[in-house]
Amino acid sequence: MTTRTLVCSVITSLFLAYGASADELGRGTSVDDWKGFGVLKGGKGYVAAPMGQLHYRDIGPRDDKHPIVLLHQSPMSMIQWAGVQNALAELGIRAITVDSPGYGLSDPPNKQPSIRDYADNLVALLDALKLDKVVIAGHHTGAHIAASFAGNHGDRVKALVMHGAAAMNSEEADAYLSNPNRKPRTPLADGTHLSRAFDPKKPERQEILDAKTWNLITAYIQGPDIGHWAAFHYDMMPDVAKFKVPVLMLSDAADPVTKMDNRLAALRPDFKHVEFSRGDLMEFMAEPKRWAQIYADWRAQTLK
Repeated sequence: MTTRTLVCSVITSLFLAYGASADELGRGTSVDDWKGFGVLKGGKGYVAAPMGQLHYRDIGPRDDKHPIVLLHQSPMSMIQWAGVQNALAELGIRAITVDSPGYGLSDPPNKQPSIRDYADNLVALLDALKLDKVVIAGHHTGAHIAASFAGNHGDRVKALVMHGAAAMNSEEADAYLSNPNRKPRTPLADGTHLSRAFDPKKPERQEILDAKTWNLITAYIQGPDIGHWAAFHYDMMPDVAKFKVPVLMLSDAADPVTKMDNRLAALRPDFKHVEFSRGDLMEFMAEPKRWAQIYADWRAQTLK
């Protein structure tokens, strides 16, 4: 028996002894439960769209009459919605996440897009998936894109969901654009380009730390932050006037855009407005099953 054969025999014996099989992913050599992009298992694909290859993930029952399309904030990717998307599928709801052009695994566009450009680009996705109407949903920049899609492609929309709608006025938009606290992503020798995303004096529960970590990772995966530029140059109110479908708004009390959400809710009392948490904009990533259930209950009451 050769040395190589002996080693293989020993390894096989160990697998059998501990009940492991080749079909079990397990932890490998990891000492934690971090799943990485494994949370996006299944359903992924690309469609050719006006702004380049558009990356999407589509899971849940094919016979669902009201699939929901989930759009992420800037800077993020579809990973922001992974927990919610998986929870929705478990509830029997077809859910589709999208990497906005310039983010995640979608192509960057050839020029700076507007929110309307982002919204128009989604038509190619619906056509490729042969979807007549969808529930369009988004968070922050994603909510802007969803609002623009609902306002300008109303014939393709069954309902609208905005979490952190951020319907900012011109003064608020100018304040974001002139933010002096933006820092470059240039890697530094002491690693503070990464560590500054966390505050050791502010202890937070693990789920929020995980969400902040994803936000940091995706900030480096993306190129130029073109999504925020588009958001800060978008006036939502003309599109709001066009809405002809049920609207669900969710907010987080500590999210700075909540004052804008409250203002919009006061203008449109026909919108269903729910306070999702007393926390900040990362909360739904920490509680995806609760978000999914809130949506599922509203959908059951609203969409027939």
